[in-house]
Amino acid sequence: MASTLVGIVDAEPIDQVADELYALPPAEFVAARDAHARLAADRGDKALAKRISALRKPTASAWALNLLAREAPADLAAAVALGDELRTAQEELRGGELRALGARRRAVLGALVRRVEELADAAGRPLGPDAVQQVRATLASALADAVLAARIRAGRLVRPAEQSGFGPLAEGAVPTRDDLAPRREQRRERELAQARDDITAAREDIRRADATVAEAERVLGEREERSAALRAELRQAQKAEQEAATAAERARRRANTAREKLARAETRIARLRDG
Repeated sequence: MASTLVGIVDAEPIDQVADELYALPPAEFVAARDAHARLAADRGDKALAKRISALRKPTASAWALNLLAREAPADLAAAVALGDELRTAQEELRGGELRALGARRRAVLGALVRRVEELADAAGRPLGPDAVQQVRATLASALADAVLAARIRAGRLVRPAEQSGFGPLAEGAVPTRDDLAPRREQRRERELAQARDDITAAREDIRRADATVAEAERVLGEREERSAALRAELRQAQKAEQEAATAAERARRRANTAREKLARAETRIARLRDG
């Protein structure tokens, strides 16, 4: 192993070491990493030794994805291209195309997961159900995330996407560029502009509505005052009507009494004349 290590360290140190380490099964990672770090230290490169020691052991699912990146790069590249198409269709809201691409996505994702399982089996380290689920979740996330897809293709994944994060790319590696960032920023600016317009329109609607409410309340106040005045007039009219009815009843009783008196008087007069 010493000759291999010398060749690797003498080339591009950290990238070459990381490439070799992340190609190894997890069970072999720590011993190989420590051997690289010791060799770098023995050569007097303490900074490199520290950087090598900082490389983290991948989980079984991350190792399997790194294996996919190395053994089936064309399959992974095709899936990444499909992810680009999906993101573009989604950003441009092309519904019909999204449905068709969604069906392709499910097929490609299923094929990739099976390919990872086959590669792990061939390497003599089959994946358990949890690891397979982590592989599936990470690949599904990669189809929606260009940065994650690029990190998988780099073959140096440390953890699956569903866990707390990913290990950093080795120092000195070429940074991953997010080609969709400008388009996302343009879309964000358009959405912000539309939101500002919506806010302005909403404020104008509120102003108009407040004016309408104020006018309606003014009219309501006037009508309530008029109604109150009419109710007062009605009460006075009802009172006058009641008083008039009472006076009329009294007058009728007096008239009846007078008629009765008249009738009695006429009766007496008649008797007197007859007598």
